Amino acid sequence: MKKIFSLWISILLTITSFPQISSDNFIRGVDISTTPQIKNAGGVWKQNNVVDDVLDIFKNNGANYVRLRLWHTPTNKYCGLDSTLAFAKEIKAKGFKFLLDIHYSDWWADPGQQTKPAAWNGLSFAVLTDSVRSYTKRVIQALKDQNTLPDMVQVGNEITGGMLWPDGKISVGGWGNFTTLLKAGIQGVKDVDTTVKIMIHIDRGGDNNSCRWFYDNLKSNGVTFDIIGLSYYPWWHGSLTNAQNNLNDLATRYNKDIVIVETAYPWTTQYLNDGMNNVGFDPAKLPAGYPVNPQGQRDFLTYLIKLIKNTTSGRGIGFFYWEPAYISVPPVGSAWENYALFDFSGNAFSTLQAFQSNDSMSTVNVTLRLNTSTLGDTIKSTGFVQARGQIFGVSSGFFPGGEKFTWDINSQIKLKNVGGDYWEYTFKMYPADEIQFLFWAGHSSTVPTYRSLGWEGQITPFDSSAVNYRVFTAGLKDTVLDLEFFNGSATKVPQYWNPIVSKPDSVGILFRVNVVHLIKAGLFDAAKTMLVTVRGDSASSAGVLSWDFSNVLLKQEPISVGSGSFWSGVAYFPKNQIASGTPISYKFYVTNCTFGGWESGIENRVFNLPESDSTLVWKFFNDKNPLTELEEETPLVANEFMLYQNYPNPFNPATTINFSIAEKSNVQLRVFNLLGEVVKTLVNQNEEAGVHSITWNGLNETGAPVNSGIYLLRLEAGSQIQMRKMILLK
Repeated sequence: MKKIFSLWISILLTITSFPQISSDNFIRGVDISTTPQIKNAGGVWKQNNVVDDVLDIFKNNGANYVRLRLWHTPTNKYCGLDSTLAFAKEIKAKGFKFLLDIHYSDWWADPGQQTKPAAWNGLSFAVLTDSVRSYTKRVIQALKDQNTLPDMVQVGNEITGGMLWPDGKISVGGWGNFTTLLKAGIQGVKDVDTTVKIMIHIDRGGDNNSCRWFYDNLKSNGVTFDIIGLSYYPWWHGSLTNAQNNLNDLATRYNKDIVIVETAYPWTTQYLNDGMNNVGFDPAKLPAGYPVNPQGQRDFLTYLIKLIKNTTSGRGIGFFYWEPAYISVPPVGSAWENYALFDFSGNAFSTLQAFQSNDSMSTVNVTLRLNTSTLGDTIKSTGFVQARGQIFGVSSGFFPGGEKFTWDINSQIKLKNVGGDYWEYTFKMYPADEIQFLFWAGHSSTVPTYRSLGWEGQITPFDSSAVNYRVFTAGLKDTVLDLEFFNGSATKVPQYWNPIVSKPDSVGILFRVNVVHLIKAGLFDAAKTMLVTVRGDSASSAGVLSWDFSNVLLKQEPISVGSGSFWSGVAYFPKNQIASGTPISYKFYVTNCTFGGWESGIENRVFNLPESDSTLVWKFFNDKNPLTELEEETPLVANEFMLYQNYPNPFNPATTINFSIAEKSNVQLRVFNLLGEVVKTLVNQNEEAGVHSITWNGLNETGAPVNSGIYLLRLEAGSQIQMRKMILLK
């Protein structure tokens, strides 16, 4: 990966893409409960290959909260009260806020096991309840006495099925026993200090039904607490969309702050042979667009933070990354090394930069400008032009304005046509951040232009860096980039190459015409010395054009669509003889042909001479559109495999979708969001050959309305696949 640029400015201008949470209050936490054990075994952590205190590494990268788990009587000293008291002094001395996670167990407490401490076995329920309160009070008092009072206390860990089993197991003792024990723990905290925030934590970050079931029952049983805590590991707890919907619903339903108190993402599928089996994950359940590598890990966390900050009414107040420093060191080992924020050598990944608060950093506006006159296909103003690439620096995967930036269809930098061959898009960047990118063009988002599946050719960046992409580094001021031309050739070209040679005394005009219908009609053959030229009015063009002679010869674009059906060339018009704005008449003309050479059936073409070099949008010879295979509006045909464009599009609230299959087969017709997640399965059954029609009413699999946005429609029948883009606009 390219070395990350350091930030070299600091300007106090508040940027509020997600304004609900200030940078000072948003929790950017780490659960590093295993760290003392790793440190005592000789483990070291590094940033940029320099050994440093792991607490300083986290603090210097923006972390502001530490979560520590507490076990009642662990088999070794770690995560017991004495160990926790000692580590609490360290984290408070470094300026971190402190979340205490009381497991009420001698070992791990989670949805699958909530074993009560051995010391409490055999106690009556009344004595057990009193023990919970007394123990909790003793723990909080001990922390307060050494000036390390927790800012927040979590009463129980992932207690979806209850706590202190079997006495407090919901399926055994019911909600009454469970909530009695829970209230005892809460009261133990309040006996020492009423200002400490109480969190109740379950594991269902993407499961709204389970969350409602749990917190509704807490409410009906009179449990008073401050913060909803959720675990969210996407391979266990559902899609990012499910998590977002869940947070929004809980925020509205309970009017409480919410913290994703456990999360992580894998950076590798490899592991060290340290005697411990790593915690696994199902790759198929990872969100699309976030590969298992350090960059994918960083991009996932960056997006999750934005998702949390964007929770309804500002109720998403932060996150904790679970055991980011859990590296492998003998004899401790690690079952979590592939989710850590450090590599196998203990060196920190750039994922840590996602912890940095950027809310108060200044941004600059950057405008990309592209000309597609050098793209060898019949793209129109209604086409789809996209910048795809990667960000290096403070941002990761997303620009400050929220747009996702990737090397695939999920990139949200979609240029808008501003007239003719010209396309633009303006977005925000942090100063000193760098982007590397290429342009992608299609007749639609799923139908690429001719050659290279829509991609432009290789580029020599302006700074001559050793990449084959376009490069831009943001400065201190708003920037409109110099015009860039799509590289439709097979050769590598400079980033700011231009088919028009700039001349101080002239205005260069690029003419471009497609002669595909002449080729198909047998009226044009370049091999027979036929040439395409431009003729026009001599007086208004100062003799550059002529109705009688072919002064401007165009050249064939040999790798353009239709076996070289495009011809183009530049004419230069003298500035001192022609005033800008002067209308100039012209037509395309073919030499050495059998049909007379002239375009027929159309009026003379006219352009007004601009003040500076420009391109004239490409034309079909005779303005005759032959409906090539790339832009044909296909009628409904019963004997072919085809997914037709939905109608209406954009739509609200419903749209009709037609598709045809050539033979009986199993058909899947599904709606995806831009994260690659299934939103709705419309068809999943055997269908007869022929044309089929179905209506989508904008509801997801659970029957809930989906948000406005772009959705992908995917048709699969046998080994055949087609996709279309749909827009729901409410």
